[in-house]
Amino acid sequence: DDAEFLAESKRVNDAGMHLLTEGFRFLGLDWIASAGNFVCVKVGDAAAIFQGLLKKGIIVRPVAGYGMPEYLRVSIGLPEQNVRFLVALAECLEA
Repeated sequence: DDAEFLAESKRVNDAGMHLLTEGFRFLGLDWIASAGNFVCVKVGDAAAIFQGLLKKGIIVRPVAGYGMPEYLRVSIGLPEQNVRFLVALAECLEA
């Protein structure tokens, strides 16, 4: 019954989705459009990127079991978490 909380949660999620997809665009990555609280991004060797992110304390979900071995599923977080993920992702992609 807390419409104000729901509206703020949606606003934060929408802003996070925008930040992540703009980051993916900047990094030259493809993603699957999503209306939820997560997005799947195509990173190439998803298993290696997953491991690299784990070493940096970033937890995402590999989705190779769903027939998408080049994708990672990323939950939308708070603004600082989203930025930290994008920085770590860029570092892993460069390695």
